[in-house]
Amino acid sequence: MWTLGIDIAKRKHVATLLDDDGKKVFKNLTVTNTMDGVNMLLGKLKETDNSKKNLLIGMEATGHYWMTLYHYLANTGFQVRLINPLITAARRNMGIRGTKTDSVDAQLIAKILQETDLKFSAVPDDEVRQLRNWTRLRYECSRTFIAEKQRLIGLLDIVFPEYTNYFSDIFGVASRQLLEKYPTADDIKKIDIRKLTRILKEASKGRMGREHAKRLKNAAKNSFSLSASNLSFALEIRFLVQRMNILLEQIEELEKRIKKHMKKRQKLLQTIPGIGPVWAPTILAEILPVFHPEKKNGARKLVAAAGLDVRLNESGEKKGKGKMSKRGSRYLRTAAIQAAEIAALVAKDPMFRSIYEKQKAKGKKHMVAISHVANKMLHVVFSVLKNQKPYEVRFNH
Repeated sequence: MWTLGIDIAKRKHVATLLDDDGKKVFKNLTVTNTMDGVNMLLGKLKETDNSKKNLLIGMEATGHYWMTLYHYLANTGFQVRLINPLITAARRNMGIRGTKTDSVDAQLIAKILQETDLKFSAVPDDEVRQLRNWTRLRYECSRTFIAEKQRLIGLLDIVFPEYTNYFSDIFGVASRQLLEKYPTADDIKKIDIRKLTRILKEASKGRMGREHAKRLKNAAKNSFSLSASNLSFALEIRFLVQRMNILLEQIEELEKRIKKHMKKRQKLLQTIPGIGPVWAPTILAEILPVFHPEKKNGARKLVAAAGLDVRLNESGEKKGKGKMSKRGSRYLRTAAIQAAEIAALVAKDPMFRSIYEKQKAKGKKHMVAISHVANKMLHVVFSVLKNQKPYEVRFNH
């Protein structure tokens, strides 16, 4: 089979074509990342009189630049494969120089494609890819929201440090509505008590009234805070709250979309302690491209996909286990660790709890113990999805 190796870049790709015997048909062909560039490549391939069935195209699964070209070629009828960058790096480093150039990599990819036992990176189908994009976007929005919360706390410590004592949730609707209009102690001190009462009452749906407004206003009058004469802090808080409101709207919209995808599988995963409506779709989206229920080591593949596998450390006479590899999806790794922590310490599931306590008894640190629980959780996820049966509480003896 002929093989075409493409080294992907942002503006221009480099392609090298090898025939059945590994001889170069053309090399270092520059392909611009445009429709004209792709058509030129297709024209070059057509000139060879080689059929699509006898051609295998490969590129590295790095970044996001491969996506458009990959799907275009695949939709055109070509056999396209993604290669793990670790494989090309390993082959490249077999040479003394370990050369890294576009032209060398294109030829290297073409040669790697001719290996009979090569394992390719999985490409999710459209439904899984869409779910993954949405869950990852929600994750990033949530992280941004958490960062904004921390900034807001820091600013309130300056302009109204007593504020947090008067709201059970300073990031709740009532608090955000108040801060967007009156962000400092000076602002709240000047506002009419009736207006303040109305804002709090409407925003809290009647839970806060005049007495709460009085206490808050009195706290503002006696607040030990920086004067609002410096308007930069007030403006920053207003902008912060506005961004937080937008983020919450975006997260809500994403969650509505996410809930509609793979409902049965999501509910199945939610039978596992610690895996709720947030982490179930995230785990599904990340593992389905590498989920192979027919394989005996399928569960270990999920652990490796999360980067929770252990990188062996062997040097001279010293042998032993090293640290977590962290080579996989950080989204899957985060989901598994967060779910494991809830399962062991909050839900206190007997099996997950016993794994955690066993590791702690060995003197392991909290996160090390939790990583063991997360490892086991991914094995359970594999079993639940493979057998299509809900999780049942298990007791370890």
